Amino acid sequence: MKIAVIGSGTMGHGIAQICSMAGYEVYLNDVKKEILDTAISKIRWSLDKLVERKKITEKQRDETLSRIKTTVDLKESVRNADFVFESVFEDVDLKKRIFRDLDEYAPSHTILGSNTSTIPITIIGEATNRPGQVIGAHFFNPPVLQPLMEIIPGEKTSKETIIATEQLARKLGKEPVILKRDPWGFVSSALFEHLLRESAWMVYEGEATPAEIDACARYKLGHPMGPLETIDLSGIDISYHTEFGVRRKIDAKWIEGPHVDMCPLIVEYVKQGKLGVKSGEGFYKYPGPGVFKKVEIPRELAEKVDPIRLIASTLNHGAYFVRAGVATRNDLDKIVKLGLGYPKGIFDYIDEYGADKIVNVLKQLKGRYGKPWYEPDPLLIEMAKK
Repeated sequence: MKIAVIGSGTMGHGIAQICSMAGYEVYLNDVKKEILDTAISKIRWSLDKLVERKKITEKQRDETLSRIKTTVDLKESVRNADFVFESVFEDVDLKKRIFRDLDEYAPSHTILGSNTSTIPITIIGEATNRPGQVIGAHFFNPPVLQPLMEIIPGEKTSKETIIATEQLARKLGKEPVILKRDPWGFVSSALFEHLLRESAWMVYEGEATPAEIDACARYKLGHPMGPLETIDLSGIDISYHTEFGVRRKIDAKWIEGPHVDMCPLIVEYVKQGKLGVKSGEGFYKYPGPGVFKKVEIPRELAEKVDPIRLIASTLNHGAYFVRAGVATRNDLDKIVKLGLGYPKGIFDYIDEYGADKIVNVLKQLKGRYGKPWYEPDPLLIEMAKK
């Protein structure tokens, strides 16, 4: 099997690496040779680290590199491909344009996969004459280390395409989770963005400081990083683009569930150029632009925030996904644990804190702020009654 990876950035070069490590011939494509050279350097660095840790041999490293070919010619990259992983910038029009070209250049049997984390696969598939062979294959960062692949079929994706993608995921060493359909943000990105925005709203409303919120997430919920630390690291402008560059360009029918509105604080930070680590300041201050230093957050600050308050609306969104048939309870929990790195799944947290307490907190928040995302989901209400 030959695999093409379109886009060699943060995710693309990692996807190319794991495909080559699994023994596949890989064509890595991007718009400039300099970008591809940088990608190969990053792959070489990653493989050298694996050699140092005795995870692979020097021979395996060299063989992995030899199986990766780079090209700026999109047609050449997919001419003989059996499977394509697209991993370019999250832009609806850009992805449509690329998939139109992939449809024209790739062989008729080729499956066209997208690593998009937000855009409904049905929309991408509509840009081609083979929507049955278009599927979401969402890796997590970094692809070399993260074990999960979120597989998202569009409305016309065939069963054969789903099975083939699942089989490939396993051959790449990933644990696949197949969603039933593809709302905006799927499961992982929707829940993750939900918590980030909810945290920003808490700061905006004066309920807690960033450090208090992140302390609660770290020390009480067991998250690897606090939500506001995370948004600083990934870039506050990325969250902004997710709203104004992606979500608002998509038909409202895809925006399912109790999504949290963009917080005015995020908009203000972007206007001020406070983008997080990349600019040297966001919710926290850093030594300089692009200089990351893990934020020191005292454990005692965790007592300032009720963990149920922090994640109630996120748990509510998870309950919606199960009730609406987007994912099963077990798959939802697997995505949260393997994809987001949380120690517990959505329904583990619900069982721990009690659906009745979560519903009561949501009702209090709805009464205080009137926001629609605080309306308790019928599944949570049913669980509370039981």
